[in-house]
Amino acid sequence: MPHTKRPLMAAYPAGPYSTYRLFEWCMATMMILIAITLIMPGDTMERAALKPIADMGASEENMALFFGAVGVLRTMALYLNGHINNVVVGPKGAYIRAVCAAAGCFIMGQLTAALIFEAFKGPDAPSFVIPVFGTLAGFEALSVYIAALDGVSRKSRIGKALDQLEKVVG
Repeated sequence: MPHTKRPLMAAYPAGPYSTYRLFEWCMATMMILIAITLIMPGDTMERAALKPIADMGASEENMALFFGAVGVLRTMALYLNGHINNVVVGPKGAYIRAVCAAAGCFIMGQLTAALIFEAFKGPDAPSFVIPVFGTLAGFEALSVYIAALDGVSRKSRIGKALDQLEKVVG
């Protein structure tokens, strides 16, 4: 009796369209985890790396709400894009992903700018988190581009498929 090996995981655990979206999944997960961290007891924003951001007026509640809302919305869009037929979801999911990536790029850029401004303002050494936030902002900008292209691609494929279906149905 032949023994066939099964893979440990499905080829596309997050859906068949998720192969090139791992960074987006990473950012969505990270945003949700940041929101959870910010709502825990204690003053997370008073830590050394985030103190300049707190000094600029960002409250933990506002940051948690932003990160949580964007992270959950992005996770839902990624999941739906990966598991539901394109004709049902259409390009809207890709555009939601693009908007969420733009929001992530904006906030990560703001965090980077605040820490860079603080580094030039005082005698202290620059924050270790500057390159982390800066890199995340840059790749979020790339995610905006990729998601927008995905939306255009889905739109054109849907249009072509509907045209072909109308020709067959008559």
